[in-house]
Amino acid sequence: MGMVLAVALAGCIGGGDGRFSADPGLVGIADSGVGTAPLLTVIYTVPPSGTLITANILSDRASDGDIAYDPILDLFTVTAGPSIVLFGEDRHDLDSPEYRAFLTFPLDGFTGQDVVPSDAVIVDATLEVFVDRVSFASVVPTFLDLVQYPFRGLTAWDYDTTPLLYRTLDFYSSDNYVQIDVTTLMQEAQRTPGLTDFQVRFLVDTSGTLLRSRAPSTVTGRTVGSQSRVLDNLSPNRGPSASQPMTPPDPASRKR
Repeated sequence: MGMVLAVALAGCIGGGDGRFSADPGLVGIADSGVGTAPLLTVIYTVPPSGTLITANILSDRASDGDIAYDPILDLFTVTAGPSIVLFGEDRHDLDSPEYRAFLTFPLDGFTGQDVVPSDAVIVDATLEVFVDRVSFASVVPTFLDLVQYPFRGLTAWDYDTTPLLYRTLDFYSSDNYVQIDVTTLMQEAQRTPGLTDFQVRFLVDTSGTLLRSRAPSTVTGRTVGSQSRVLDNLSPNRGPSASQPMTPPDPASRKR
């Protein structure tokens, strides 16, 4: 009985909330059409004014992507600008790679989106994603990391870089439009000197070791909607990666 209990507990390794399973699934986030592209909505003020300003920023598809790690071959595969970014893995296939997904939201208006000034005070921030698929599990416990990586220059190095801050949440097989509270992550990004992009990484703890090496965190709020978003006030500039210049712009042009 003691051995059975030990196995049961091992299958529920996690942080303070105890939600993390050792048998995660694979999640796909849509990253193509404007109606389903990842969207960051930030509500802020600029002192001394107390007026609330709302910025809507679609992710930069040329900077978005996923990285797959094959533990058998010890090989990283970086995919930039896919129509669906993936994170997680198929634990039913021992040869399956583990995916981690990356999204970038320019804060300086570089892609024609709204601007969040460097002196803005963040009141609220929400990241909306359209979940294209949840496979191999009905619930996928997920890490949402605030990270930094080169603009339009995702590399294998970014797979396991240390996050500036992270939160946890679950994705479900019934999900479609999911709104994630990223206020604390955006506030942390705003405190980071010289940062011109809000960048996040989605991953699962496939080995059950990440939480043991990270400081405690909290579960972030999330809501689910079923209606397509209305983007009448946006003039997006986010074509597929093949039509976007993949070389970073002059850094001097990207100051907020």
